[in-house]
Amino acid sequence: MSNFSKIVIIVLILLSFFFIKEKYGSNIEAFISQIGTMPKIELPNKGSEKTETVKKPTVVPTKPTETKEKNVVNVYFLALDANDNGIFKKVTREYSTKEDKLEFALNELLKGPNLMEKSLGAYSEIPKTTKLLKVKHSGNNVIIDLSSDFQYGGGTDSVYSRMMQLIKTAINNTNNKQIYLHLDGKQVKFIGGEGIMVSQPLNEKSLEI
Repeated sequence: MSNFSKIVIIVLILLSFFFIKEKYGSNIEAFISQIGTMPKIELPNKGSEKTETVKKPTVVPTKPTETKEKNVVNVYFLALDANDNGIFKKVTREYSTKEDKLEFALNELLKGPNLMEKSLGAYSEIPKTTKLLKVKHSGNNVIIDLSSDFQYGGGTDSVYSRMMQLIKTAINNTNNKQIYLHLDGKQVKFIGGEGIMVSQPLNEKSLEI
């Protein structure tokens, strides 16, 4: 340390001493006691610091969306294949379980194909004036009662095709029940102007030409 620095320190000490003496006089103890009453400043202890835990948001797993299976009936129309041969074309219709499945399917059959199906070549041989009069379930038997319009118009091929549309639609929408066809309330034995024999209960071998 240089002599100049020593002189500065000595001067500061003397000034401090005279300042204290001027203010407190000879009662230097009062000054010391006043220093003792000054509030203590406590620095925070690193170990005592509280750390706040950040809670992660609760993730509630979402259930996968359940897709309900649609209730549909199968209805049979006619169409031509690539070789212009007649085929039976199956289409579906959605229905409510509150409705009779077979009755709904038969009504859809009598309506014929919709515009989209027609544009794809579907058609029906069932006369448009045909009405469903009744569907009666009795034990393991089912009676389908149609208006007699069903058998009129067209030749043998047309009558055969409409009968097969009816048989395929009925079989596909009943649970292995015995199906009987009535026209205007009477069970059918022959149908059409040329009298196609119909064996009942209905199945895909019921027609004899």
